[in-house]
Amino acid sequence: MDVARSQILREPAELGARRVALDLLATVRDARDRLDDPNDRDALHDFRVALRRLRSWLRACRPHLRDMLRSKTERRLEQIADVTGTSRDLEVHIAWARQARRGLSERGRPGAEWLIRRLRDMKRDSDAELREVIDRHFAKAIRQTENALEQYVARVADDGPRFGETAADLVARESVEFQAAMHQVTAQGDRAEAHAARIATKRLRYALEGLASIGVEVDSITDELKNLQDTLGELHDAQQFGSELATMMSALLANRDDGRGDDGATHSRRSAKRDPVAGLRTMLRQLRRTETKAFHAFETAWKSEDWSKAFSARLAAIEQALR
Repeated sequence: MDVARSQILREPAELGARRVALDLLATVRDARDRLDDPNDRDALHDFRVALRRLRSWLRACRPHLRDMLRSKTERRLEQIADVTGTSRDLEVHIAWARQARRGLSERGRPGAEWLIRRLRDMKRDSDAELREVIDRHFAKAIRQTENALEQYVARVADDGPRFGETAADLVARESVEFQAAMHQVTAQGDRAEAHAARIATKRLRYALEGLASIGVEVDSITDELKNLQDTLGELHDAQQFGSELATMMSALLANRDDGRGDDGATHSRRSAKRDPVAGLRTMLRQLRRTETKAFHAFETAWKSEDWSKAFSARLAAIEQALR
């Protein structure tokens, strides 16, 4: 760490936390501008991640930001994050369905085509809501956040905690929560526990990335956490999308039992060759296999005692260096 960056760790906690937050805020603003470019395929993903990082840092450093954000502003940021999540999930699901369609038989392809049409309709509605929410709330929420971060009341007797001490406490706290969440995942059916582990992984990663932005050495830990997050994300997506697909298929079968198709037409007037159920069943099996594969990868790479001990030691070294 160079002298200038080292000095930040000796600043008051309120100042250091704001420096990182303002840097993250600038990234959010840049990512938002890219949403207006229809040819930027990564814009939505990058905007979502940038907003997550900012909100995660604000949450983690709340005690030292002195509740500078009004609850209304936080709700605006949360609402924007929610709608970006929905659109991004649908974007990923459409890409998956397109890829799955290539491997389906002629009998199965109508299922993929039906699913893609349905997902596109859902994404069109979600994108419209996203644009409305951003147009209504983004500029005000970012301006209010920036105004709150750019100034604070300092004490004449500067005897409060240093940012390095606060950063060390943050790493320690997120590390404990991360390891506790990881230990809760013991079986493939532990869906809620695996989702909680994924969230804990993101929070630890974002905390370390925030510190890395001011020059703190975190070696390759953030890359490893990203890989773990991707593995848990693949597991969660397969589970969640699989459940949604099963619900869609159940609705189709119920309509067929009633003698009506999903579009309201009687089943007798619809060609059996265009029945989407066969393809949906095949894709659902693919998702279940993906779920099993992802959990096996998680268990093999991230649940070993040797890895856990070594990873904990590296986090402890970062914490100690900050102190």
